[in-house]
Amino acid sequence: MMRIQTKPSIRTQLVHLSFVIVVVSIALSLAGTLYFVLRSEQASLDGNLLNSASILSQVPLLQDALQGELPLDELADYLDDTIRQTSDIDLILVGDTDSILFYVPDRTLIGTPYSGTAQERVLAGGGPYTYNETGPMGSDHSAYAPIRDGAGNVIGFIIVGVYFRSMAQVALRTALRLIAVGLVAAVLGSLLAQRLSRSIKESLLGYEPDAFARRFHQREDILDALEEGILAIDGDQTIIFLNTSAAEMLSLDRGEVLGRPLHQAYPNSTLDRILRTGQPEYNVSMSSLKEIRVLADRLPLYDDGKLAGAVSIFRNRTELTRMADDLTGVRHMVDAMRAYTHEFLNKLHVILGLLQIGEPEKAQQYIMDTSQTHREAVGRIMSQIHQPSVAALLVGKTSRANELGIRLVLGRESSLREDSPWLPPDAYVTILGNLIENAIEILNQSRSSTKEISVSIRESEESLLLCVEDTGPGIPPALRQTMFQRGATSKGRGRGTGLALVQEIAEAYHGEIRVESESGVGTSFFLSFCRESSPESKE
Repeated sequence: MMRIQTKPSIRTQLVHLSFVIVVVSIALSLAGTLYFVLRSEQASLDGNLLNSASILSQVPLLQDALQGELPLDELADYLDDTIRQTSDIDLILVGDTDSILFYVPDRTLIGTPYSGTAQERVLAGGGPYTYNETGPMGSDHSAYAPIRDGAGNVIGFIIVGVYFRSMAQVALRTALRLIAVGLVAAVLGSLLAQRLSRSIKESLLGYEPDAFARRFHQREDILDALEEGILAIDGDQTIIFLNTSAAEMLSLDRGEVLGRPLHQAYPNSTLDRILRTGQPEYNVSMSSLKEIRVLADRLPLYDDGKLAGAVSIFRNRTELTRMADDLTGVRHMVDAMRAYTHEFLNKLHVILGLLQIGEPEKAQQYIMDTSQTHREAVGRIMSQIHQPSVAALLVGKTSRANELGIRLVLGRESSLREDSPWLPPDAYVTILGNLIENAIEILNQSRSSTKEISVSIRESEESLLLCVEDTGPGIPPALRQTMFQRGATSKGRGRGTGLALVQEIAEAYHGEIRVESESGVGTSFFLSFCRESSPESKE
């Protein structure tokens, strides 16, 4: 069975790291500190030993004892007390010029010759100095000084020293202090490491760093797999994210644009407008992409309540829009044919009646007048409106209105290009279709003798104006404040969405709606779109 090794948690890693750092620090500090401490202790010890040796060498008791004027027992008692009272001295030796010991802490060695040779230097007249030598009581570090008589002649020597084990104890105490400090540092380091690990995990939403990185890459892969394009910028207008679909739609190289200013990578973009307004924008058509039909939703990004960036989500609707245009055109052509068929049957009945009552001349004239009227109506629409879906809509609505005895006319100055940049075809169809249908229904229920609908589409380089006017009874005052709300209608339950859709499209494409209605005279709807507020944002 294969054994799976799991990576230690960030807490464990930080604790181990802090422990290693503390151990290494202690080792380096211990080595360095011991070196400097021992050097300092050595220098201090040498000074103390030299001072002690120099002072004791001048004590009269030592001179008297070496000259035979003082019993050695009194000298021994004096020096024994000195050793006991001085913590920095382990031993004192006193000898004459023949290196015969007059005092040794071990009484059995008194009268024996000193086994070392370091005393010869001071016996030869040298000054006090320190030296390491193995004496009669073991290894020691000692200071040597001459003992002189009143005339200044050397009559002996004195050795003041400490054992190497005492020096080792000093080093051990120093090391133990450093180790104790290191242990305290290790405990504090572990506590701080645990606190830091909690803080890091909180900033990573509770995930371990490797798990967070794995999820981050998974989500990036998911965003890259989307058909929608995503472009995000921070508060400094720097591109912070661009998925594959967005890069393809905008013809950008992800590796080159990430981290660059927005307008440097994509000069035509107005995504930074969200940073100024803080308001989301939906279904914005992008005119900078001429060959494909793209709609964008642009949203502000907030961090702790502060505007921190913006994101744009692109949807490629080229194929869908083309299919919708085709289907919309077919639907309206079907409506037009249905209306033509119904109206044609009515005309045939009139012609049949005229023939049956013996008026062939009137029947002929009726046919000619009817054909000319339809030809003029359809001809005007086709010559002025070059957008197929909108032309089909107007032809169909004209025929439907004629069925109901309503005259629908297109303004003589109306015009609309096939590639109109102001609105997509489905937006034109939604606006004009709902406004005309509302007018037809109102006029069909009206008892007015004059039933007429006037449609005007005026397009220029700077603005677009859509106008639908009727000669109906007008909008009731109670409905005027709520007529654009979804469900607000006087037609009955389940209606009242047409004007709401018209308003949604106007808002999405930054247009303005103006309504004029007078009781008994009629109603006019005006929708205007201007270049400075055009929805064709250059994303």
